[in-house]
Amino acid sequence: MTKIALIDVGSNSIRMAIYQIQNQQIIAEGQRYREFVQLAKGMTSDGCINDANFDAGVQALKQFRQVIDQNQVDQVIATATEAIRRANNQKAFLAAVQAQAQIKIQVLSGYQEAYFDSLAIQKAFPTDDFLFLDMGGGSFELGAVINQRLVKADSWSYGAVTLYDLLRQPDCLSRHQQQQLQKLLQPCWSEFKGLTASKLVVIGGVHQVLFEVMQLKANCWQPAQTITRWVERVQHNNLAANSALANMEFVRAPFMPAGLMPLREILTQFAIQQVSFCSYALRDGILADLLKNKM
Repeated sequence: MTKIALIDVGSNSIRMAIYQIQNQQIIAEGQRYREFVQLAKGMTSDGCINDANFDAGVQALKQFRQVIDQNQVDQVIATATEAIRRANNQKAFLAAVQAQAQIKIQVLSGYQEAYFDSLAIQKAFPTDDFLFLDMGGGSFELGAVINQRLVKADSWSYGAVTLYDLLRQPDCLSRHQQQQLQKLLQPCWSEFKGLTASKLVVIGGVHQVLFEVMQLKANCWQPAQTITRWVERVQHNNLAANSALANMEFVRAPFMPAGLMPLREILTQFAIQQVSFCSYALRDGILADLLKNKM
């Protein structure tokens, strides 16, 4: 039996899960861990992770190292996405984590992130054709899976926190600000035009919170019109109204309206009829790839 720790250094959260593997099968998953660090928030004018978030990120990974040692983990796989991908102090952060937490981080490209997303989602929807949208704090990934194969994918640096900061952290999303985001996002959809998938799978913290607020189960198809109505409601609300919604995650409430804009635009731009939130995400895709190819 082998114990593997998978760490995902995201733009909002740093997450870890420990798995027990035997004969290329997951036989047990331990507790999941999350530290809400927000590496992408408040980046400096020269494109660096600010000092407070830098230190918080290193500290979170030092805590994860203690858990790893306590659980006698055999292998650690740590990956980072957009916040680290675009940070001008990326090398300094990776070196600090290596020195202080003894964790080596692989920085994924946007396409690699989308590829692992597609593997994760296919655990829940193994035979469906679908578009998928992964909304992170620093970027979003859009991809298409047709006949069980990733046929198209791309990544843009327009995550929920990025869009919120771009609009100067509004309390309420005005019509003018929505139009600003629509114009900004419009070029993202061009290469996906002509795809006929009528189903959309969403992952990422913003989408998870939306489905929890709606009290909808993961991995179940929902009418697109239902999702659209709730997105419009969240975008119409001010921060106080959204914070008061049942199951709203307080730390995500400020950037929910801006962060849902790519979802709203995809529902408009494509003939989407059904939408589902998927409970599997990046770590699950990385593990699926590992079990298939390396163990």
